[in-house]
Order: sequence, then structure tokens, then C-alpha cells
Amino acid sequence: MKLIRFIGSFLTLLSLSLFFAPTEGAFAGSPVTLTFDDLPGPYIPAGYGGLQWSNFFVLSFDQVIPSGFSNGMVSAPKVAFNASGNPAVLGGTTFDLNSAYVTGGWNDGLQVEVKGFVGSTLTYDNTWTVNSTAPTLVDFNYLGITSAEFISSGGVPHGYSSGGSGTEFAMDNLTITVPEPSTLALAGLGAAALITFRRRRD
Repeated sequence: MKLIRFIGSFLTLLSLSLFFAPTEGAFAGSPVTLTFDDLPGPYIPAGYGGLQWSNFFVLSFDQVIPSGFSNGMVSAPKVAFNASGNPAVLGGTTFDLNSAYVTGGWNDGLQVEVKGFVGSTLTYDNTWTVNSTAPTLVDFNYLGITSAEFISSGGVPHGYSSGGSGTEFAMDNLTITVPEPSTLALAGLGAAALITFRRRRD
């Protein structure tokens, strides 16, 4: 009888865990597009989009015209960029780096290398060439990483009348996914709770 009651209780808790779990299609989280338009600037604050940001800042549309920063704005009036052309990092949790629109701030043929890490292990490493005249949609597809480092270099100055120069890149409409617990994980918690409950009763 104890075994029958145990099995019945287990099935009940398992059903509850399945009922309250995320619906199918949301197990890995829902993609979120960060437009940066809601930020006052000049820096991107910690926790924006659920991530930590290092050396990422924002510019308004009217701050640098003409340039790749204004040309790279997919949604106005703000765009993100790496200050002084130095490496910029985002992370702080496990997430998927899906895609973004990337534009050279001043240079055409700018090289933007993006490294994806899981902890301290380099898992992804790719380089894209972008121009300053229009944004390039980059599909990263970096899955389950904990940080991403953006490194820009090279290219040739476009020669904008504003007179700016350097290896900064503009980034807009960044899409990320922060994974959510799976149904299996919730079921596992339910099973663990049942085992503890049974031990206490015994």
C-alpha cells in the first residue's frame, strides 16, 4: 500500500509540475530585441536586457551626423557602440546571442570579431566585415553562452564631413534569448521533493 500511495503522489506532483511549466515553444525562453531607444545614456546600465555590459555606450541620432552611427540606426533615436573602438563585453548569465544590426562607425570594411564564451572556455569565434554606409544584419547563433566579447579593427575611413575617425562600430536591434527552466527540470524537482517526503514519512 505504501508503494501504491507513493506512486500516486509522484504522479500527482509530476502532473502539477507539467501544468505549471512553460508551454511548448517557451522552454528555451523567448527572444527579446533590445533597441537601446529607451536608455537615457550615455552608458548602458547593468541589468539592461538581463545582462551586464562593459564598454558599451549609446548615442542619439542627432549626436553624430553624418556617420555610420546615424546610418546604422534601425530603430531611432538611439544606437549602441563600443567606446573608443576598444573591446566591449556583454554577459553575466547564460543566454543565446541571436542577431544584431552592425555598422562601421567611421570605417568601411571594418572587421568585427565576436567571441562567445561558456565560462572561460572559448566556444564561438567569428569575424564579420561591415561598412559605415548601411547596417549589416549579423546572425550570430551563439547558443548557451555566458559572455560575448566584441573586438573591432581595420577598415578604411569613409571620409565623413563630421571628421570623425576610429574603429568603433554601431549596433542596433540586438536580439537575445535568456533560457527558462525546462519541464524536465521542474519534474526533477518534483521527484526530489517526493523522495524527501517519503524519507520523512518512513
